[in-house]
Amino acid sequence: MAASEKPEKTAYVYMVRCAGGQLYTGWTNDPEARLKARYYYLEGLRHQTQGNNPQAFEYYRRAHQTDPTYAEAASAFAMLRLAANLDTLQSRAEVTRALRLMRPFVDQYPDDNYEALYYAFIASRVDSINEAIRVYQRTYDRRPDLTDILINLSDAYMAAGNRDKAIEEIDRYEAIEGMNPQLTIRKISYRMAALDTLGAIAEATALVNYNPREPAYRILKGNMFELAGQKDSTLAYFRQAEELNPDYGAAKLALAEYYRQQGDSTAYDAKTYEALLSEDFDLEQKIYLLEEYLQKIISDKQNTARGDHLFAVLSDQYPHEPAVLDLAARYSAAKGDFKKACEEISYAIDLSPTEERYRQQLISYLVADDRPLDAMKAYRQAVGHLAEPSHGLKVLYASAAQIADRYDEAVDTYREVIRDFAPGLPVDSLLKPADIPASLSYEDLQMISQLFTSIGDCRYGEKKLHEAFRDYDNALLLFPDNTLALNNYAYFLSENDGDLDKAAEMSKKSLAGENAENPTYLDTYAWILFKKGEFEEAAKYQAAAVEAAEKDGSVSAELYDHYGDILDASGNRDKALENWQKALDLEPDNNEIKTKIKDNARK
Repeated sequence: MAASEKPEKTAYVYMVRCAGGQLYTGWTNDPEARLKARYYYLEGLRHQTQGNNPQAFEYYRRAHQTDPTYAEAASAFAMLRLAANLDTLQSRAEVTRALRLMRPFVDQYPDDNYEALYYAFIASRVDSINEAIRVYQRTYDRRPDLTDILINLSDAYMAAGNRDKAIEEIDRYEAIEGMNPQLTIRKISYRMAALDTLGAIAEATALVNYNPREPAYRILKGNMFELAGQKDSTLAYFRQAEELNPDYGAAKLALAEYYRQQGDSTAYDAKTYEALLSEDFDLEQKIYLLEEYLQKIISDKQNTARGDHLFAVLSDQYPHEPAVLDLAARYSAAKGDFKKACEEISYAIDLSPTEERYRQQLISYLVADDRPLDAMKAYRQAVGHLAEPSHGLKVLYASAAQIADRYDEAVDTYREVIRDFAPGLPVDSLLKPADIPASLSYEDLQMISQLFTSIGDCRYGEKKLHEAFRDYDNALLLFPDNTLALNNYAYFLSENDGDLDKAAEMSKKSLAGENAENPTYLDTYAWILFKKGEFEEAAKYQAAAVEAAEKDGSVSAELYDHYGDILDASGNRDKALENWQKALDLEPDNNEIKTKIKDNARK
């Protein structure tokens, strides 16, 4: 043989029968590698059949490394990689790699349905939707008896954004297996997503025809007509559902919501009443139902007597359930009856003494009822029943102490919470950036900043201005966008001959974004402008503050008093008198305002 000639390589072919019983073939140009890979692969199979997956994984890995062309080994290696509960093997990149390892086997042996379907499922996981569709379709073409593949195809087409094909595959499935209500409901959702209301109604009609005695399908069809704006048909199908089963709670709810949207409060209340009596719903569901009803009553500022009547229905059914008493307390608080709320939540606490949420509510209601000392007492009682009070409960206690002018107790508690989050943070000195632990999250920084703001408010209440301003500086170092700290710091600076330019800058910053119409922050900025002698600009912002407060029902004597002062400085005495009078109407015993009115009325 000439030196330039090379011997022809021989491809050694071998066959292996795997655990599934199917005969697979592989090839390699290296007979030694072939034999090693085959040995490792068979050992992997043996261990896997014995349930020794870690050992099987290692043998499959060796088989694949020895002969990368060995499709069976590559696929087995990839499948065990996917089955391993390791984050490193579940990343998108690693799953994609496993998919690549599996594909040669899937394409060489398309009749292995298990591997093909598993491969297609993995392809859909890494958004290789077209690949998933290809393999699902090929597998179904070869095995049309496996009709569930059509459902997989429908899901894949939907993931690819092809609703028509997704619906078509479900239709193919139902043509073979008969109607499947769950799949028909899925088709309805697909059609609604495509704004195909008529198609959705047609699907709902098919459901009704499939089982005319099922009220749920009537409700579904009524919902479709509702979306199509056909109110009469909506009501008709909801009523049909109720007629089919007069005790069906879902029909009561559907009718109740329909009547609410039509503004028929009498019918709405009647159906809600019937729903609350329905045995279809458990206590948790009834509480949720009534909670939604009561929220609508409160938010729409409607007559709460309607809510009282319906609440009595639930109370009569469950007179000693803490969850019902909890809802009763929240409803009373929403109506502004904090004394009753305290009484009701206290009953819930008696029944569930270790439920911290109930104790938090009691403290909140006592504070709202202007009983901060009782709120502090309630906290001490709570501590005796709880393993460890939460930070939220501690902050509530500190707030109550602050309102009660027990400033030292409040500050000590606020600092205790800060130390829980940042043990080494110096809480009684001016912070430097280096003092702030890098481990604190964004949320932690916000929360600790708010706690420093509260400490600053306490120190200001004690007339300790230096310490108060230091704590506000700490709050803003931790979280520069703390709007409450910016507002309070700015206002107190302006009231104590502080730097008005600095105060104005902070106050203006507090009005950014969602606080642009906050009446308190607007009032602060207007007042600082007034102190700076910018009367016209101050009047503009104070007018906005009063308008915003009147709009949301948060007017105060101070707002009108400030507006009067600003208008008086601007030379508008008549309007100033008008606003001082509004302030006096809110605080009839305010002698300072009385004097302003009296002195200016003489001029």
